[in-house]
Amino acid sequence: MGADLLSGLDPRSKLVAFLTVQALLFVPVSHQPILIRLFAVAAPLLALLPVAGRSWRLWLRTLALAAPLLGFLALSALLQPAAERPALHQLILPIVGKSFLVFLSLALFILNEEPWRLLQALRQIGLPQAVVVILAIGYRFACQWQLELEGVRRAWTSRNFSTLSKIRKVRHMGGALPLFFDRLLEGGVYIHDAMVSRGFHGQLPTWQRLVFTRRDAAFLTLAAVTATAIAIL
Repeated sequence: MGADLLSGLDPRSKLVAFLTVQALLFVPVSHQPILIRLFAVAAPLLALLPVAGRSWRLWLRTLALAAPLLGFLALSALLQPAAERPALHQLILPIVGKSFLVFLSLALFILNEEPWRLLQALRQIGLPQAVVVILAIGYRFACQWQLELEGVRRAWTSRNFSTLSKIRKVRHMGGALPLFFDRLLEGGVYIHDAMVSRGFHGQLPTWQRLVFTRRDAAFLTLAAVTATAIAIL
């Protein structure tokens, strides 16, 4: 599980692979039963896990986040009367199965990539530069959310917020949210001023352009052949 052959690929190749998986999952291109279609998509994705570094850990983490919802759907299908189960299974099984595969494709092609490389890939694909810059600043600014949320949590703990009634909790939260966003905007102003003082003028010239290599061509060729085989299955 330690090898990571996917890390050397161009993020644009990974984006194409991710979008291809979504098309195979959600665009009706085959008349085969849902189980066969899901297995056909799952097999090549699972085969990539041993050479995808920490992608399997990222997959397990995303599944853990979605486990309550997926577990509820599966349990609700099992608890239904026997006469209603076939129709319910036709609804629940695609949702659960496709969710597993969407999370797996996210872990393989998106979540294990460096954020700046994904942003650069979006820029070279044709996304407007202003949008890419905003996304880059938002990524750097995300840590500020965590700091502010931690400050709010400590403030509420020191004031025994958990002992208040639900009505008073809602009232206090309604008054705290505007202050919370004011603090975020204030922190954003400081970050922007610091960037401007260091020469930021709306561009990111230090980024290196991504280069499409033979490895990417081979990967996309294999992906195209596999996707075509699944589509005509």
